[in-house]
Amino acid sequence: MVNDYALLARLPLFGGISSTELLGWEEALRLNIDELPSSTLPLIRQGDTCSQLLYLVEGELKREHRSEDGVYAIRTLLKAPAVIEADRLFGLTPTYEYTYSAKTDVKMLSIRKALVNNHLMKSEVFRLNMLNLLSACAQKRASALLPRKLDKPEDRLRHFLLTLFPDCEGEVELIIQMKDLAAYLGETRLTVSRLLNRLHNQGSISLGRGHFIIYDIGKFL
Repeated sequence: MVNDYALLARLPLFGGISSTELLGWEEALRLNIDELPSSTLPLIRQGDTCSQLLYLVEGELKREHRSEDGVYAIRTLLKAPAVIEADRLFGLTPTYEYTYSAKTDVKMLSIRKALVNNHLMKSEVFRLNMLNLLSACAQKRASALLPRKLDKPEDRLRHFLLTLFPDCEGEVELIIQMKDLAAYLGETRLTVSRLLNRLHNQGSISLGRGHFIIYDIGKFL
């Protein structure tokens, strides 16, 4: 069982909670950390019910989201320590937005939703931490969707990517056909092809057939 206050304290949503309270939760909830090897097999699938508060304690996860119509997919990395889609635990659609697999050996900690309600939510600090996290998620996504005056194809591309990766860092990948990306941007296929090739030559992206990788989405946007 988890009995390491320092480990729990560095996890999202647990910051600021006293050692007495954290270790009391360990006894009440009987928290365990699962160690899983790297694998291409999904640990979680997009659309699965989100019935637990899930933490990545150590390692890296690959995550992928596919659009409902199958036109595009996005891939990113999630690095520990991280909470996995806490904003999907409640609400109208409590299902995972991404598919996750272990890029490296990982350690995971899970807390059933019923225990979150019956124990963790009784802590004022935990409730405030959760509120701050949910507010930050909502504000980032709302900001990404604000109307903008976009005169250039590159501006339209950056805004489109901002809507796809509103809270991501580091390397990201977009899997999409050139004609479909052109339709999203309201540009011709030739214009988009020239734009992506220019960005590739500048070293901002790595362009492949049917996909491209952005080395640092934060700097790119």
